[in-house]
Amino acid sequence: MTVVDSPYEDEVIKVLGDARALWVRYPQKVTARLLDAGLALEILSSSGFGTDNIDIEAATERGILVVHQPGFGRIPVSEHTLMMVLALARRLLWSDAATRDGTAWDVRNDYPTFELEGQTVGLVGLGFIGSELARKLRAAFNCRVLAYDPYVDPRIPLLTGTTMTASLESLLRESRILCLCAELTAETANIIGAKELALLPRGALVVNTSRGGLLDLAALGTALESGHIAGAALDVYAPEPLPADSPLLRNRNVLLTPHTAGLTAETNVRTTRSAIEQLLAGLAGTMPAYPKNRAAWDAANSRRRKAPRV
Repeated sequence: MTVVDSPYEDEVIKVLGDARALWVRYPQKVTARLLDAGLALEILSSSGFGTDNIDIEAATERGILVVHQPGFGRIPVSEHTLMMVLALARRLLWSDAATRDGTAWDVRNDYPTFELEGQTVGLVGLGFIGSELARKLRAAFNCRVLAYDPYVDPRIPLLTGTTMTASLESLLRESRILCLCAELTAETANIIGAKELALLPRGALVVNTSRGGLLDLAALGTALESGHIAGAALDVYAPEPLPADSPLLRNRNVLLTPHTAGLTAETNVRTTRSAIEQLLAGLAGTMPAYPKNRAAWDAANSRRRKAPRV
């Protein structure tokens, strides 16, 4: 096994050699060029649920199976999102800094906070993470939870007490808190921009723990500066990491974490085990548990090795 601790594609290409499997951690890109260098590649695995860093079409064309780890971020990312919502609502960043430097006591009434109990929270995406977040918001804080997801399993809203909206616009108009929980696809890229932020009620909060590409950060910065958006919390960015000159880094109403929502000790163990088990299964000629491009397994040009007959 070879470990490449480098963000540069050429460094990965140098050691691909006759490797039959590749395990890639987000946001490392897997391009057609990289796949062309892996002449012996049969299977590659993402580090989590998302595969937007992998050229799935190119992998399929070359008969290389891609697997991912769906559902493993459900608990940690929903917890992280909830933590961010509460930190924004209760102005945790300001409270901590001002208490430490002694300025809090004279101005604390100038920084109003609000309770999460009973608030209307809008979720874009009601999959693994969105549904778990909805459950927590309803059970712990009696929130009114709205969601927009054209592809939702119809059983999920019933199980989580979530109200589905017919359009993104209607969700935005009613949400004091907006949480992005969708997968990044061509359809969801920049799904929240200047137009969408303007539809939120003045003083709304925006939280993104899904993928940076869902949210136009320049538009968010403008909405924060105008005061239309009261605060934002981000764990993901496009590009990632944020450029050193990003105004979001200097905005006191923005809470930032370094794409760590899903990186708890427990989930790291679960996703690692899942990735290893799937890679080994694929190399043995057995269909892994969570294929992303099943067509590559069944195609005439599939690189998979036939499982031995018993």
